[in-house]
Amino acid sequence: MIKTRTSFALVAASALLLLTGCSGGGDSSANEADTNDTAGTSEASSSAQASSAPAPAGDQSKADACQIVQEQFQAVSQAGSSIDTSDPQATLTQFRELATQVDTEFGGITNEEVAPAAQKASGALNEYATFLEGLIADPNTASGLSDQVTALQESFTDAATVCAG
Repeated sequence: MIKTRTSFALVAASALLLLTGCSGGGDSSANEADTNDTAGTSEASSSAQASSAPAPAGDQSKADACQIVQEQFQAVSQAGSSIDTSDPQATLTQFRELATQVDTEFGGITNEEVAPAAQKASGALNEYATFLEGLIADPNTASGLSDQVTALQESFTDAATVCAG
């Protein structure tokens, strides 16, 4: 049983580490877009993050939306490097907190081009967290892990691609 729990934690941590590679796709383009968009873009981004109310549809620039995506990808990457593989329940709690944070932040994205990809990535992270809960309850469900990781990677890659283009 201890081997199963350790394996679960290692699998969960490695899934987050795999996502780290996806997080770099939109970084430089999003930053270039921030620089080239308007002079107040970074101020607007800070204001948008400080406000709990999402901007009306269509009012959010792609650069602002991609900044949110980039910041959340960085949070996912940082979580991947700080996972405590000795405690599966703590790992699951971290995933749940991360999924909730990403869901909240991506829910505030109103840019019509970025929002669908961000929502897909958020949904995939939530599905993965739910899968991990099931894996703790029944380690025999581990056979679905590859599909879960693939869906998660693809959704994050898609969001990064939208921001890079």
